Amino acid sequence: MRDVIIVGAGPGGLLLAQHLEEHRIDYQILERGKIAQSWRMMRQGMTLLSPSVPGTDWTSLTLTRPLWAIPGVQKPFPTREDFLCYVDAFAREQMLRTVENTAVMRAAVVPGGFTVETPAGEKSCRFLVIATGSSSVPAYPDIPGVASSPFAIHSCDFVHCMAYLGKRVLVIGAGNSAAEIAMALAGTARVTLCTRGPLRYFSETGDLEHIRGSSESPLKECVRFGIISLRETDPPVHVAGSRVRFQNGEEKEYDWIICATGYRPSWIPINGGSVRTGEDGYPVISRTGESSLPGLYFCGSLARFNKRCAFIHGFRNYVEKVFWDIADRL
Repeated sequence: MRDVIIVGAGPGGLLLAQHLEEHRIDYQILERGKIAQSWRMMRQGMTLLSPSVPGTDWTSLTLTRPLWAIPGVQKPFPTREDFLCYVDAFAREQMLRTVENTAVMRAAVVPGGFTVETPAGEKSCRFLVIATGSSSVPAYPDIPGVASSPFAIHSCDFVHCMAYLGKRVLVIGAGNSAAEIAMALAGTARVTLCTRGPLRYFSETGDLEHIRGSSESPLKECVRFGIISLRETDPPVHVAGSRVRFQNGEEKEYDWIICATGYRPSWIPINGGSVRTGEDGYPVISRTGESSLPGLYFCGSLARFNKRCAFIHGFRNYVEKVFWDIADRL
């Protein structure tokens, strides 16, 4: 029985593993694909929203091994490819004990700890940490007909290609993904951005969840010039195939409907115990990341110590708290 098994080799899991490695605690990371698999599935060429430069680093796993120190990294906002190179090098250089291409299908409570089931068989541990991220299950809007429409896709499946050339595209959402997709299609497709409430911008509110980064100013300009049509506070209320009815009663036809409406938190099933969740669907955790199931911890973006833990710079300091709580009990 190992001391710790970490499920997920994303930023949270790798950072926790580094602490365990430095203190010579027995652990293993199990990753369903390659290191940072969820990041590998994101859009190619995507620019990160958080800066990574000396003095303002919201993206690096540790400030002693920062992302911005890697030669050739785009500054101040790195790309997805920059980040993947960084986390991959971080795991290799630290010699973190990661088993790739090993999906954990479920876990179970057993005397003295947990077992996890993988295609290669069962593994056991005293403490189990789930660090699979909060972007695993696409969330579609609660609009009758949208989930069954063959013309509707989630933003995670969006690939910018000539399939959209000259097409009528409805983008549903008011966050950064919606803004980025609308900008990517501006001038190629006839884009309509549709929101449930008013658009909010980071430069005006200071809220990190609002539209920020390289999309903010161009989006405002494209809306002003009519390159992007904005249906603000006029959400769809019904979808029938390619036909959309809006709250104001108007109906329109679209060739594509792209739902940039975020994700739902999810994790592996746990036999023999249940994890208490909050109204937002995230696990209820202690100040050190332990769930309602003793010995089961969450870290990374699944662990909402506070609102900013949706971002790397928000959760990286809390990973150390998870580590020390486990270490003190070993």
